[in-house]
Amino acid sequence: MKDEGPFLLEWVAYHRLIGVNDILVFTNDCSDGTDQMLERLDEMGVLRHYPNPAFMTGRTKYHLQVIRYANGLPRLRRSDWVVSLDVDEFICVNAGQGRLVDLFAATGDSNMIVMNQHNFGHGGVERFEDRLLIDQFRYAWDKETPYHRRINRRGTKTLTHRVANPREWHNHSPVFAPGDVAGVRPVNGSGHPLPPDADLTSDIKSLKAPHYGFDLVQLNHYALRSVESFLLKIARGNANHPEEGYDMSYWRRYDQNDLRDDNITRWVDPVTQYRDELLEDAELGRLHTAAVARAKDKISELRDSPAINDLLRRIDQHCRDNPGVLAQRT
Repeated sequence: MKDEGPFLLEWVAYHRLIGVNDILVFTNDCSDGTDQMLERLDEMGVLRHYPNPAFMTGRTKYHLQVIRYANGLPRLRRSDWVVSLDVDEFICVNAGQGRLVDLFAATGDSNMIVMNQHNFGHGGVERFEDRLLIDQFRYAWDKETPYHRRINRRGTKTLTHRVANPREWHNHSPVFAPGDVAGVRPVNGSGHPLPPDADLTSDIKSLKAPHYGFDLVQLNHYALRSVESFLLKIARGNANHPEEGYDMSYWRRYDQNDLRDDNITRWVDPVTQYRDELLEDAELGRLHTAAVARAKDKISELRDSPAINDLLRRIDQHCRDNPGVLAQRT
């Protein structure tokens, strides 16, 4: 993570509630107090916080540095299930009561669950507010439409049980030695087996139709959040490709508001309660408030930039031209 302070507590509260009980977070170059918030959460026993190992190597591909480092941690081999997530990704279990145990029960003896990203657009939300993402953003990609130059695929993140015996974990999925592939029982988000030609010896970054699914689990991906939050994303930069950053092409790719999806909203009240309990800690509450204030100040600063104002005009025009189902709202 980097400069995710306003969004941190919701993400932690949500995943703790659905059953993630050992959260390891790596940070780099934070300027909004995210690292201090994580240190306090570490002291409270809620998670574990580490500096990104890039501070020693001097390299800037932060995800890659973390993955290489984390594969040396005994915790991964001691854990039942392991997954790599970003702070804008929420595991939305559609089975049972929406907890991980419900997902594991629904997928039987599988030991690798390839979850597909369900990408949410900005949903008509312009302003940055200190409110739950899972409550604000309810409009997403259609679950069957091809959005990638007519290629019908969805990105992935993978829950993997230790008995599958991965050679190592990568960002999207684990990879396996050729001799261990026979012991892997992979399914998609609907609980269906992956195609026989799926290459488990390499990182599975996406699944193509008809092999992706959302019936049992979907990975809600709030890539944009609000228009103003997108400005914060631009200022923060790209952790995987620092030379690229975010621009209008990124907005056009993700701002597809073609389906209203409320699946995750059953967690709004429990997450709100847990988040409020965390905020009762005086230090954590102060740090969260400061992070929100810094975000608002940063947005005001960015709005003074001619380049940002030009981008905002282009975003506004794109939203008018491509409203999706938002056009049907009254």
